[in-house]
Amino acid sequence: MVEESVFYPQKTDTQKIETDNMRIKSSVEATLGFSEKWDAREAGREVAESAIQNLTEPPNFFLLFSTIHYEKYGGFKNFLDGVWDVLPKGTPLIGGTVAGFMNNYGVYAQGATALAVSCPDMDVAIGYGKNTKRNPKEAVMHSVNMIKNDLKSSPHNNRFLFNFVSGTSVMQIPGQGNKKVVDSGFMSKFVMLAFGMSQYLFQKGFGREDEIFEEIIKKLPKYYMLLGASMDDYKAIKNYQFFNNNIFTNSVVNIGISTDLNFDVCTTHGMTETDKKFEITKLSRNKHIIHKINNKPAVAELLRLLDWPEGFLTEKTMMHRILYYPISLRRHGRDVPAVMAGILKESIITPCALDDGEVTVLTVSGKNLIQAMSKNLDFFKEMQPEFGLFSTCITIFETLGYKTNILRDELLRYFNEKPFLMFFSPGEGTYSPAKNITYANMSFNTVIFGHNQNMVM
Repeated sequence: MVEESVFYPQKTDTQKIETDNMRIKSSVEATLGFSEKWDAREAGREVAESAIQNLTEPPNFFLLFSTIHYEKYGGFKNFLDGVWDVLPKGTPLIGGTVAGFMNNYGVYAQGATALAVSCPDMDVAIGYGKNTKRNPKEAVMHSVNMIKNDLKSSPHNNRFLFNFVSGTSVMQIPGQGNKKVVDSGFMSKFVMLAFGMSQYLFQKGFGREDEIFEEIIKKLPKYYMLLGASMDDYKAIKNYQFFNNNIFTNSVVNIGISTDLNFDVCTTHGMTETDKKFEITKLSRNKHIIHKINNKPAVAELLRLLDWPEGFLTEKTMMHRILYYPISLRRHGRDVPAVMAGILKESIITPCALDDGEVTVLTVSGKNLIQAMSKNLDFFKEMQPEFGLFSTCITIFETLGYKTNILRDELLRYFNEKPFLMFFSPGEGTYSPAKNITYANMSFNTVIFGHNQNMVM
């Protein structure tokens, strides 16, 4: 296919003066790309064309997200080839597969979307690290060094880093496939024994995004950060990360931004404490599996505490019941609200590593989730937004269903035609030097760039 060039209209002298005057208020051009086409190549072209057609300058960066469907409808090589048919050469691009997304146009479980930003007061660097499930520290070192090297001479004061990590990829259980509830004692023991080997040899297992996030913060403590994780369509079998024209698996991709724009990050969730508490008294070596609570088999004791009958949590009921009863775990001395991810006979699987000690059972409702979104935006009420990026828990997408549009209505009112992009993720969090790290399930995690005369960074 013949490569098409992108035409950015040249400004007349009068237009340049007018543009310079406008930059007193805003020097940012931010646009959204979107496609629902099924063919991968066509979708790639459309998402890039729709994103950059309203820019007057080439974009500083291009964030690209898609659902897993394009793997079967042309493949991700064709998808990225379509993007690069249109996107100017050399544009920094990162992204990957997500379970769904929301933007100014709607809420989608199939398709592709992008955020393109052009700003003269901005320097950008992208990085990547491979084998995140096998060796997260080595992956972080590689990606962080790329960011550091490319931004070390940037004159701008405010630093931000978006981290997008390969999420959980579940090991297929022989004869049973991908299950969240394993009733067999023998098979549960097999899974526990195989867990570490699978993680290292085949890179099947938890995404370790919490460990990766903590390691990145150690390396770049002065950066504000947003964390998201890559996924497929809820099955947690495979996921992909994009880096320029490359397609990765089991990797972290990052974009570092140095700018004079104002921005901030915020995490909120809709979970509230109940009066039900228990002690974690036995953990697996990797600290992802709760074997005993209150010195009793974990599942039976949890059912007793919640007044649920034996056998209540099955493959069919698990996600529709346990989603509404997350637990407030402890990790390095801080609370981490987390959804219980699965059951191995009498043991409970958690998505992040945790400490032993006291745990509080939480509860959540659709109403509380919507209020959490309002609280999140209230944090930015002094900001005149230019664009926003949201990493939001996939369980919120599943819990709210069609009511997810209520969240979009709130965002439309706040952004007032400025672009926003929310992707649904299996692992999310934020960090700022002032507020430190947050990592939570069932949460909204936000970065908004704009103008705030009262903000000192």
